[in-house]
Amino acid sequence: MTGKDHRVAVGRELPVDASVAFAWVADPRTHPRFIPLTRMATPALRGPDVGDRFAMVSGPLARRGAPGFVDRMVVESLDRPSAATGRVGSTSVRKLGPVLLGDAGFDVEPLGPGRCRVVWWEDAYLAGPLPRRVTAPLVGLALRGMMHVSLRRLAERLERRSA
Repeated sequence: MTGKDHRVAVGRELPVDASVAFAWVADPRTHPRFIPLTRMATPALRGPDVGDRFAMVSGPLARRGAPGFVDRMVVESLDRPSAATGRVGSTSVRKLGPVLLGDAGFDVEPLGPGRCRVVWWEDAYLAGPLPRRVTAPLVGLALRGMMHVSLRRLAERLERRSA
């Protein structure tokens, strides 16, 4: 069984240029603006570069500073989209634990002036003691719901900004 067997992906068309959407999804500093119940745990002074490490905390009161589960990550790749050439932008991170392991990322496809499609994908599983084949499908179910809500919130925020 390969890691891709449990990959979940959710996509949504957005009414903004691919470069705008990519700036939002590639930079973890913007994630708390559209991912519910999540805050950035590590300060970041600039946008992401390959090799950057960061941590997010998620939980019912995480935005108020309460403890939650920590999701440590490192940026593995970062390729900006190009509307001129039709190049899809992509970014990926490796999850380092202590709760989740695996990979995640965003693909941003230019669809023309002022339109793009964002696909958020994750191949994540719980760090031990249960095997990946057991935890990945359960994590995927939870992630899929959160990803739908998050991309809807992202679309709403970007629509307001472009109006």
